[in-house]
Order: sequence, then structure tokens, then C-alpha cells
Amino acid sequence: MLGGGQGRLALVASSAVVIAGLFAAPARTAASPPYGQVSFAVRSLSPKFGPNIHDYVVRCHNRPVTVNVHLSGAWEAAIANHPYRSGDFSEVMPLSVGRAFTITVRQVGHPQLYPYHVRCLPNDFPEYTFTRHRPVSPRFFSVDMQYFSRYAIIFDNHGAPIWWYHSSAHGTRVLPDGTVLWFGHSSGRYEIHRLDGSLVRSLDAVGQPANPHDLQLLPNGDYLVGAYVKESDVNTRSYGGSRKANVANTELKEVSSDGQLVWNWRSQDHISLTETGRHWRPVVHHPIPELGYDVSHWNSIEPDGKSVIASFRNLDAVYKIEKSTGKIIWKLGGKRTPKSLTVKRDPHHYTLGAQHDARLLGDGTLTVFDNRTGLRNRTPRAVRYRINRKRGTATLLRSITDPRVRTSNCCGSARRLPNRDWLISWGKHGPIGGYQPDGKRTFLLSFPSNFSYRAEPVPAGALSAQDLRAGMGAMAHAQLR
Repeated sequence: MLGGGQGRLALVASSAVVIAGLFAAPARTAASPPYGQVSFAVRSLSPKFGPNIHDYVVRCHNRPVTVNVHLSGAWEAAIANHPYRSGDFSEVMPLSVGRAFTITVRQVGHPQLYPYHVRCLPNDFPEYTFTRHRPVSPRFFSVDMQYFSRYAIIFDNHGAPIWWYHSSAHGTRVLPDGTVLWFGHSSGRYEIHRLDGSLVRSLDAVGQPANPHDLQLLPNGDYLVGAYVKESDVNTRSYGGSRKANVANTELKEVSSDGQLVWNWRSQDHISLTETGRHWRPVVHHPIPELGYDVSHWNSIEPDGKSVIASFRNLDAVYKIEKSTGKIIWKLGGKRTPKSLTVKRDPHHYTLGAQHDARLLGDGTLTVFDNRTGLRNRTPRAVRYRINRKRGTATLLRSITDPRVRTSNCCGSARRLPNRDWLISWGKHGPIGGYQPDGKRTFLLSFPSNFSYRAEPVPAGALSAQDLRAGMGAMAHAQLR
């Protein structure tokens, strides 16, 4: 485990982890040495050493680190480009933030090499704790830090931050081509970066600034995005507001690859103010500066053929919207309307509460992260529904909770993976967890003083550990120029 707090292994200069084990001689086809005759120690190494774990980090504070190696039998090791040695030895390695060195292990007389990569974290990299309970899916996943020490980060399934970029990133996501997308709060736009940090392109809405909650790329090169737009002189007296209020409506847009508006949808044309329901009181007391009452609070969009699926936090509902007409096809959750689905097999009478991250799976089912903010039963959950439009029903297929997480007031995500495992970000001040189909936890990643808006699985085959190392190496080399 890695992070702050008493009883945890903190990645600080004063901590040390002794990596010990006794390896037996490996088979020629082995991906990693079996436990046997090798051990080494590096101050503040994380995660805890294992022969099948090949990426590690330390907090070097721009100072050299000492590597202590013990080898027995026919094993030998080389640190960086130094000669192979056997037995017990120590070497001092110069190291600085972002830089790395490799410890390569081999058995005398065998061609197989076993490299272990150790990279130095930035001094302000957030403290974290990673606890692995079972085999973890996916291989890599992305997060970002929403408070101070803001980073876009990619973790591997052993809890090592294998790639990072210092940026005020929001909604960090790896695309199928191996580039990384996030909303940059500094630029006010979505940005696509290569792994070496270089900018590929920026994306924005048309007519208004893009909202940072979500952007989805389409196969034809277009993209779906949202914007909050002020409407003035709206009579909200019936809901506890003023007679001439400013209201923040939502506009959903499809934008072409060359920045032209393809489709635009306005929430006020299709959703009534009554649907804000139980959120009216906080909406009136906490308006968005310069925009007004946040009556809908859109937070995700998902393509669905000639329609889109959109989540609105302050409506407690997910909507399917027909693009050609703008009409609402169905509504899941919130105040009941003629388009509302009848929910089956859900123990909660009130289906969703301030939910996030509504996603359509390949089998047509829908996953949602249900924060349940402000409801009587506030335990957040990841849910999956089967929608039957003809019958007007939504049947709950799966609901996952974690006893460690009792509330979730903001943010979060729930992703069902191809192997049916789940990757769940439990929202503001909550951990990120992996779960088997039956809900058993596979890992828990916690940030004591920070949190990630979402956790996104890296698409299988989009990149490799070597790609990520090379990207980090390129950024470290650029800093030395």
C-alpha cells in the first residue's frame, strides 16, 4: 500500500521497502521469475516488489537513491547500464523527478531477461494508497486530481502510476489510438495529447464555451459536447426563486472535425422547470456565478445511433433524445413524466439521485453511477439496466455497493468491463475501486486529500507499458534541454 496516514506505507524519503523473496530458476518461457533467489531494496519503493510487477515509483526528491541487491545461486543483476554482478552489492543511482532506471535480472546461461523499471515521482505528486485484493482489471486506467497538485495519471493494475502529466486536467481518458484526452481548465478547452505531452489538437463547443463534464468522439470524426447557456428573465417564483431569474440551461451539440455545428439541442425546449423537483432549494440558494440557477446540470453524453443518452444531475434523470427532432424518447428516474420508464426489480422507489456517467454497453444495457445524494438511502451504487422501449420499462440487472463508501456528494463513474468486472470511481472524497461481477472488491485506490472526477479504463490494445515508459522518458528528456 502507498499513501499517507498512520499504519500505511508512505512514499516519503524516510520510508524504505525491502523487496525480498527467494526465486527458483525460471523456465525459458516464463514471463517473470518464480519466487526464489533474488531480492533488492530501494528507499520508498512502491508497489511492494513482486517478480511479475515490472513498474515501480519512488519519491527521490531529486536526490540519488541507493539500490541494495541480494542474489544467490545462478542469478545476477545489472543496474542501468552497469555490468552484471552476483551476490550482495549496493549501488548509488543518480535520480531526479520523472527520470527512471532499470534493474535487469537474468539467470546465468539463460537468455531470458527480467527488467524492473523504477521512476521518480514529482515532489508534489498526491499521496495515495493502493490495496490489491484479487487480480485487477483493466490493465491500465486513467484518473485526474481535482484539487491542488493537479495531474492526469495512468495507473497500472498493480497500483503503479506509470504515466503522468502535470495539468489542470478534468475527465482524463485514453483514446483508442493511444492519445490522451482531457478538459484543460487552464485553456478552457478539451485537449488531446500524445504520451510525450505534446498537443495534438484542441476541441471546443460552437457558440459557447465547452462544458468540462464530457466529450464523446464519433466514428466520423465529429464529437458530442455540452455547454451551459444563460437565459434571463425566467419566472421561477413558483419554485422559490425570483420572478426574473437567470437560469443556466444546457445545450447539447454535435460538432464536426473542422469545428462546424452539426446539431444543437436546448434543454429548455424539451424539459420543464418542474422536473428540477427536489433540487430547487439548493439551486436557488447556490446559483452558478454569471449563469444563474443550475436547473438541469448536465454531466454526461453518450451516442446511441441516431439518438444520444444524456445524464442531468439536478433532474435525477437520464434521457434518451432523438437528434432529428429533439424529442425525448424515454426518461429514467426523476419526476415522472409521460416519457418516464417504469422501473422493475429496483429496491429503491426513487430510482436515481444526482447520478453521473450514463453509458451504453454493446448489448444495449445502460450503466449509471448513482450518487444518491440527498436521498433517504444515500449509499451510492453502480447500476445496470435493460431498457425496453416498446414496453416502457427499465429492469435493474445489477447493483454494486461498497461498505467503505457511504455517501457520494459529487462526481464519480461506473464502467462495466468486457470481462464483466467493474471499475468504479466513488466520487468526491471517495476511492476508486475494482470489482468482480459478484461485487467482490479487487482493489481500492484512495487519495487522502484529493479525488478523481472519473476513473476511465484504457481501451485494450490502445497502448502498452513500453509506450507509457517511452512517453515519460521523452517528457523527462525534454525537461533537461
